[in-house]
Amino acid sequence: MADETFSYSSKAVEAAAGPVADAAAPVVQSGGFVVDWVFNMFAAAIDLQIHSPILTAVYAGALALLVILRLFTGNPIQFLGCFLIYIYTTVQTFSLFRASSYVVDYTEPGWQVTAKSLWFAALFTIIGVWGMSRVLQAFFSTLATTGLGRMLAPINPLRMLDKFRKTDADLEAMDDGSSKNPKRQNTAIMFTDIVGYSAQMGKNEAAMVAKLNIHNEIMRNQIVRNRGTVIKTIGDAFMVRFRSAESAVQCALDCQKAIGAYNKGKPDGDQFHIRIGVHMGEVIHTGTDVFGEGVNIAARIEPKADPDGIAVSDVIANAARNKVPAHFMSLGRLPMKNIANPPELFKVFAVEESAPKVAKAGGQPAAAAAGSAPGGTFKI
Repeated sequence: MADETFSYSSKAVEAAAGPVADAAAPVVQSGGFVVDWVFNMFAAAIDLQIHSPILTAVYAGALALLVILRLFTGNPIQFLGCFLIYIYTTVQTFSLFRASSYVVDYTEPGWQVTAKSLWFAALFTIIGVWGMSRVLQAFFSTLATTGLGRMLAPINPLRMLDKFRKTDADLEAMDDGSSKNPKRQNTAIMFTDIVGYSAQMGKNEAAMVAKLNIHNEIMRNQIVRNRGTVIKTIGDAFMVRFRSAESAVQCALDCQKAIGAYNKGKPDGDQFHIRIGVHMGEVIHTGTDVFGEGVNIAARIEPKADPDGIAVSDVIANAARNKVPAHFMSLGRLPMKNIANPPELFKVFAVEESAPKVAKAGGQPAAAAAGSAPGGTFKI
């Protein structure tokens, strides 16, 4: 790369040769401020790309990485990844522009060569890297929202992560359980299902299958992002485990938000809505499945949630309070089949949502509590 870097201009070689070469060098000609400080950047960038296919591939890869980071990851990974790419492209282009004839031939030797190279590198990163990646991102986003989302889904790198969950160091201890040596562990369990799934499947099976595929893709993306592990799926229902209550609640919020974004602007027939229930307790891990009363309670909580809603047990509410951007409003202790001592349930809604003025506890209307601080618990 060093040889390539300094192969664009004989001026750099002449400058390094000493006073004799300097004396024979032609006088630097200025093309004017716009040509010297703006136009030459584009000319140099094109010249560098033509003379270095490898460099072109490197920048194409950088653009692809930027689009993937923005579309499929969240902060802080997104911020750090994009920041490192911008730094890399700025440093790389600075070293190349500094030896380019479009800088050397039109610039007096000295600090101006460095200054102009820095300026060109910054312009290239802003226009050629940041700007072009934004255009590509908008292009792919448009494709995904015009019916081609399923065709583009295989390029999502996060889809592969849940296939390698057993190599995830953070979940290694959990996966140690087996059918011969089951392991008990305190785990957050999340159940979800689509509202009215059976009825919709009976009315239009093909349409519901298409919606189910979209639903599964949205759910898996959010589950992987929040470090959850899918234990099983039964029709429209997901059973997921998490290492913490915070991750489980955040995933539930993200799932509802992503599905709400998908439904926005679509006719009722193309929309779908889900319920989510979450509980945390000691369950038995066998490596591929989980059992125990904690699982049964989580399964009983899910039908208690409203459509597009989230219901969690008091254990989850107390553990996640002030750790996620959400409000918790008590629904009281609702009866649950085969659960002798059901936990108090809480409705969860994102901080940007307004607290409902009326809620139901035990089937009877009751006024919601006055407080509404993020992460607070609201008793009825």
